[in-house]
Amino acid sequence: MRETAAAVLVSLSVVLGVLPAVMTRCDRRLARARLGPPRQRETTHPRSTGNRRPGAGIAPASRAEWFEGIARGVRAGLPATEAVISAPACSATVRQLQQALAAGAALPDALSGPDPLLSVLRGCMPGGALAPAALDIAAANARAGDDLGGEVKVAVSYAQHSARLLTVLPFLMLGGAAVLSGGARDGLTTPGPVMCIVLGSLANVAGSRWMRRIIGAASRQSPASDAAGIAEALVVHLAAGGTVPAAFDALAPGSSECSETSRMLHEGRPLAEALSPLRRTAPSVADALERAHRDGLPLVASLSRTAADLRSRERDHVLAAVRRVPARAAAPLVLCVLPSFV
Repeated sequence: MRETAAAVLVSLSVVLGVLPAVMTRCDRRLARARLGPPRQRETTHPRSTGNRRPGAGIAPASRAEWFEGIARGVRAGLPATEAVISAPACSATVRQLQQALAAGAALPDALSGPDPLLSVLRGCMPGGALAPAALDIAAANARAGDDLGGEVKVAVSYAQHSARLLTVLPFLMLGGAAVLSGGARDGLTTPGPVMCIVLGSLANVAGSRWMRRIIGAASRQSPASDAAGIAEALVVHLAAGGTVPAAFDALAPGSSECSETSRMLHEGRPLAEALSPLRRTAPSVADALERAHRDGLPLVASLSRTAADLRSRERDHVLAAVRRVPARAAAPLVLCVLPSFV
């Protein structure tokens, strides 16, 4: 018994000794994931895209970089199709879009999908031509969303590290004890200790999944996220020179509420009645549209303020949920993980 206890203490000392190095490595890995891989510089002229596959040899860009790349191409005088092809791809959907355009597809047809990125890009070309000012607004909105996502990842990283560490630590201690102590190795073949190990492992796994579920729920988007996305998409379309019905037409493939509002606007319904479907999902956006129409306020400025307010509320909601993770994780830690050390 003393030999087994000594082996457990030695294995625990070894684990605690290497723990700082492991945590440092985890933090560095998280920072690299947050910053993203270094992108290769593209030395090919934007017009010479016919002989290469879009996105080949280049690390994925951010959404903001994609919109900024399109805006640079448009300002340089490229046609809309070539500007989209030459921009750095930020997702698999964008790569598929670029490949379809390179194969000869028309840009309006290629942008008919429900993906949010395609919806935003549709909003940047109300008259068939891409508007650089609208692309700049889309890039700023995308960068703000990516910054919030990175902030949430950093905030939950310590809870994730703790969950992984506490899950692995009992097994490391058991393995170290089995290596250092013959009595511990003999106990692994005895029914009583084996049953304890099985029960402890099950409790450990249950606690780990419980903590992961708590962390995932805290990282989930708030109800204000969809409303903020609709407001930002409307701002992009209106800043490009489009009309409110055309803006809802661009949003229709990705939102049933926007599709219903678009249909009612084209039927000639009053604005208050046409906005009733939108009010279910984004009441503040519907209020901003109705108030601007009634009082003659600048629509783009009013919607921009509404979008900024919604994004601020979303950020506060998500970060408040993340800050509650340690307190909520105490239940699985005490009830499941700590008993598994026995």
